[in-house]
Amino acid sequence: MEGYLTDSDKGAFVIEDSGSNKPIALKMYSIVNRDSVYPWKTIYNELDRNLFQIDGNFIEIFQLWVNPSYRRLGLATKLKLKLEEEAQNHKVNLIYTHTEETNNHVIELNKKIGYQEVRRGPIWDEVIRVSLIKQLS
Repeated sequence: MEGYLTDSDKGAFVIEDSGSNKPIALKMYSIVNRDSVYPWKTIYNELDRNLFQIDGNFIEIFQLWVNPSYRRLGLATKLKLKLEEEAQNHKVNLIYTHTEETNNHVIELNKKIGYQEVRRGPIWDEVIRVSLIKQLS
């Protein structure tokens, strides 16, 4: 975990309940490169290279969590919009995320705020996942 916290290409945003100061929502991300070779299974090379900026960098959301008691209050949207600001700070114009095909509410949330579906299928196991991207201007 220490390496994650000190790596300039990784980050997290946490929203706390103002009364209890306990985390109620969290998003973790990393800046990755579409053209890199990774020691784990990815599908980046299956995505159209023209979707990515010239250097291949993009932001991947790899964890988004909202406490069940606080869902449907706009916290996930708030975190995703905050990440768009962070992308601009890093000069990255594409955000990638994926979710299980059964998470219809998550897919719809992403589409509502401008993400488009670019792939459907398994990634590292047999679970069907929906890959979505948002291109920033």
